[in-house]
Amino acid sequence: MIQTYHHGRFEFFVAVIVIAIIALAAFGRYSFMAKDARILRLEVLSHHFMMGAANTRIQFLLETIANRNALSNRHLTIDGKNLYFSPQGWPASIAGVVTDNYQPTDEDCYHLWTLVLQNPAPIAKGAAASPRGEYRSLAQEDSCRYQYEEGGAYFDYYPATGRLVFVTDAN
Repeated sequence: MIQTYHHGRFEFFVAVIVIAIIALAAFGRYSFMAKDARILRLEVLSHHFMMGAANTRIQFLLETIANRNALSNRHLTIDGKNLYFSPQGWPASIAGVVTDNYQPTDEDCYHLWTLVLQNPAPIAKGAAASPRGEYRSLAQEDSCRYQYEEGGAYFDYYPATGRLVFVTDAN
């Protein structure tokens, strides 16, 4: 007796299994690429932050030269806020004149983010603040740290010297 072929069930199951294996491999690759894209996005944002800080520094130095001010009046007014500069001319604080032993506050770091970047992403201010977007600003001993809420990468901006350091977590 000849067996009949039951509508290709075997081929269907083989095809579904092959497609599932391909989809599983593609999902793993997509997950890896999505994490890399998040880190790259923060790295690009750190470059934009540094360019904004450098542009603000140039504006401050040019106004100081044009007004023939001794560096005693170390601030610019940006968006209605006074932004004070370090002795080396880098944007540092909104609270007042910056001295050599300056330590940034959460408020300073938050306002640097909003004043230096042209279209800043929402950011939470300090460790205790409720999340506001993907990013958080934290005051360190001598720097401002800008990081993802969940970790993965961050960058530190040192207002006294204008140095920026980008770091990815080992995870």
